Amino acid sequence: MKNYKALKTANKVSVAKVKVVTVAKVDEVRYKDGDDIPDSAKVGDIKVQAVKEVSHEELQLTSKSYDADTGEELDDTSQNITLDRVAKDISSIKVGIVSLQSKQSDLEELEKDLKAL
Repeated sequence: MKNYKALKTANKVSVAKVKVVTVAKVDEVRYKDGDDIPDSAKVGDIKVQAVKEVSHEELQLTSKSYDADTGEELDDTSQNITLDRVAKDISSIKVGIVSLQSKQSDLEELEKDLKAL
């Protein structure tokens, strides 16, 4: 993320680990006296089957947003981010740096040769 250090220092961006529930937990419920019990069931039978919660954690980047015309603060924007994506971005930038350093070296050599004329 461009300017992450400066935005973090100014409290304009933050990261967090967020729990995402894909299936909510449901507690088992059994028939009891006073319930409307179907003919195929009796007191103590399962009325609602229990369901285990299914969840996972995600890494989230949250940024403050502002109206470009008025400067009024808007709702924060959040995006999921992965360590793998950040590592790939870092790797790509490093490759770019090596390429730029090679070009710089070539241009410096050309400059040296031209000055020698």
